[in-house]
Amino acid sequence: MKKIFYFLLGICMLSCSGSNDETVDETQDLQPDKAYAFYVDTPYSGNTFVNNFHYQFTYENGDLKTFSLPTATFTLLYQNNQVKIVQGNYYVLHTIKNNRPIKSEFYDYSSVLFKTKLYSYSKGTVAVHEKEGNKDAYMTFYFNSDNNLIKQEMVVQKDGLNLGMYTSIYSDYDKAKNPFVKLGLVNDILFIKSLSTNNFRKIETSYESFTNQDIPTKIYNCVYKYDSNGQVLLYHPL
Repeated sequence: MKKIFYFLLGICMLSCSGSNDETVDETQDLQPDKAYAFYVDTPYSGNTFVNNFHYQFTYENGDLKTFSLPTATFTLLYQNNQVKIVQGNYYVLHTIKNNRPIKSEFYDYSSVLFKTKLYSYSKGTVAVHEKEGNKDAYMTFYFNSDNNLIKQEMVVQKDGLNLGMYTSIYSDYDKAKNPFVKLGLVNDILFIKSLSTNNFRKIETSYESFTNQDIPTKIYNCVYKYDSNGQVLLYHPL
């Protein structure tokens, strides 16, 4: 269970997938009630990921209320300017301002704070500083005039020493509404997916090491399934 929690709430890269068959479930008012895991858990997915495992979501007063797996349910509790995500003894506390997170605090099974994130916003960019123990990550997200994410840079430090920089380029956007907007507080992958107006379908990732060997650029294509109105479906016949 602990591994599931850290997987859902820890740092990840990102993703999507799908096909073009007849549909059975449409995204209603950007509040999907079900989503296959291969749309949620990773930045990309291939045939080996295609199965019927899916998550379920519930809402209250337009806000996400629960996020359920077959083995666990995460509950979101709203009070004043804070949102608390709880699963068993684990929880994350988000502080919100102008409907956006400005601080996130991650607590372990003993209610000990082990990671924090600070967010800042300016025109065309979002910056996030993540700190966990002696490790820091400085992330900057860049947007185009359509408010779609086009680039992410992440500088990683350990004990104050720069280790390297990850770069992700996002492109090939569709014209569909973003169905992940209300899911952005759940985990890092969904936070990134929730940032844009539309949905990216291509990711190019690279890593420049400041101390060792670089990693060549990798390209991932995201294939979504759409309904008759051109909107993204997160749950459909496989």
